[in-house]
Amino acid sequence: MTTQRDDSPQDPPKRWPEKVIGGKYVRLLEKHLRNLRGESGHGNRQLYLDDVFITYLLAFHNPAVRSLRTIEDFSQTQQVQKHLSLRKICKSTLSDFNQLADPERLVPILQALRCELSRKPSGRPLPENDLQGLLERTIAVDGTFLHAVSDVTWAIANSNNHGATRHRARLDAHLNVATWLPEAIVVPEPKQSEADSAIEHLQADRLYLYDRGYMSFALIRAHYESTVDENTVDEPLVKSHFVTRFKPAGDNSPALQDALDRPLTEEDRAAGIVSDRVGYFTSDTARRNGIGQLLLREVTLQYEDQGETKTVRLITNLMDVSAATIALLYRYRWQVELFFRWFKSFGNFGHLLSHQREGVLTHVYVTIIAILLMYLHTGFRPSKYMFALVGQVATGTATMEEIVPILRERERRSELDRQSRARRAANKTSQGR
Repeated sequence: MTTQRDDSPQDPPKRWPEKVIGGKYVRLLEKHLRNLRGESGHGNRQLYLDDVFITYLLAFHNPAVRSLRTIEDFSQTQQVQKHLSLRKICKSTLSDFNQLADPERLVPILQALRCELSRKPSGRPLPENDLQGLLERTIAVDGTFLHAVSDVTWAIANSNNHGATRHRARLDAHLNVATWLPEAIVVPEPKQSEADSAIEHLQADRLYLYDRGYMSFALIRAHYESTVDENTVDEPLVKSHFVTRFKPAGDNSPALQDALDRPLTEEDRAAGIVSDRVGYFTSDTARRNGIGQLLLREVTLQYEDQGETKTVRLITNLMDVSAATIALLYRYRWQVELFFRWFKSFGNFGHLLSHQREGVLTHVYVTIIAILLMYLHTGFRPSKYMFALVGQVATGTATMEEIVPILRERERRSELDRQSRARRAANKTSQGR
């Protein structure tokens, strides 16, 4: 970077006592960092988004740097100073900066890295059946909560089983299940529901997976094109598909009316399917939300959990795949839960660096950018093996340099296993002929 710094005589910066990881990632982003130069006033000081971004990015890779105070100390060290244009990022200045930050200025970096990753082979082939094409466009959607303090005005307050009040800030994610890359990461507006947040980020020609917290007529309607004439009786065209879990019919969960049963195959029954029907939601609320004329499909399955039979009710607008495929698709929704578990532990969101929505979203974007950079560096798409190994980096028990050879060997063995399974399947098919 070619930025100006105050070179007035001062004591030379100290060295951070541990090895500082992540400098190479800063160099990889040099052309993007020039676009982040833009000041945010704080008294007689100036603080720039590129300096904050660099410091957050380096802090992400160094587990000891997990608070505004340690970030202030970290920013003054020899290892970090060579990347910054100022002598120190003060705790108070950074706190004020987080109130004024525009996290959307980081979106072009996210898009550029995702585009670069999309050109790399996955290394993890999808199932070779009618599920393969679906998974390539499938997005698992869910929200998670981050611990917050009571003066975070946009946080949600609720009580736990012991009556204690907790304040939590919500984070929503749209995760591509084929690549394990986030399509969208959102800190929603205050009091915005999960369904309303999801509506704002729907894309055409995708297949979305939702848990029952997203049970919403408005969200269902958003997956269809708007009709030209409000009085038309024709069913709107599908813009994107969905599979969402609904509560069992009753109370505030509607039943499917005028339903017709579809025959179940042996594959369906083996998958635990007990019912496959198509029909309509015909309540006044459904009609007011414009879905009374939409033909929907209800797939019900049962499974045993610790000796107890549990029932799952799925609503979808996918009509041309088997009920067993619908059930299997919904299982892929769990990937976003795994992503959140890893994301929060590795990104250290147990302690928020900012109490402002803009500051939290800036921290989130930097974390996602750091994750994408690691994917590019290792040459592998995300996998459960990578998540486990990178988790060791987060705790300081390993470095990126140490885990890359292990990850490569694990992926090599996995590829050999995949090839062996493919040969066995091919031999079985040829013998069947």
